[in-house]
Amino acid sequence: MRHLINKAHRPMHYHALRLFRVRDGAERAGRGFALGMVVNFFPTFGFGFLISGLLAKLCRGNFIAGLAGGALLTPFWLVLFYLNMVVGGWLMDKVHTFTLEQVTEATVQKHVWGTTFLVGAGVNSVVFGLIAYVFVTWLMQEHRVAVLKKFRLWRPRKKQNRPSPVGPR
Repeated sequence: MRHLINKAHRPMHYHALRLFRVRDGAERAGRGFALGMVVNFFPTFGFGFLISGLLAKLCRGNFIAGLAGGALLTPFWLVLFYLNMVVGGWLMDKVHTFTLEQVTEATVQKHVWGTTFLVGAGVNSVVFGLIAYVFVTWLMQEHRVAVLKKFRLWRPRKKQNRPSPVGPR
């Protein structure tokens, strides 16, 4: 378990460092990060990373912050999709106005699952996007310098130099 945490720590550290080194204003960086993060709530079939950066650029956010936001939640897509279904199921009524003459049972189930997922994804993307925007904008305005100083002090552990088994030549 510790190996997995250490393995995940390095990419998260890298993307956080990229975000805090962005030279744009805090508002543009926050917008780019939030738009990049929101893409992860929808199925993008492997193109989410690119879509996050392009969406951030299209909405006048920072491209690099959009890529960092898109990369942040990519490993957690299964949890995000489950959250979409939970929130969508909670918000939607289970009663749908279908008759069996109009469609088959399989079509009704697909419609219910698809609608539930999209409603949940829409609500989750708006809520988490707004939270991310406010948080990252505040963090960039108030604590950018302190965070960059902390990153400068942090150094990865070096492997200890061990003498070679053969010895010096």
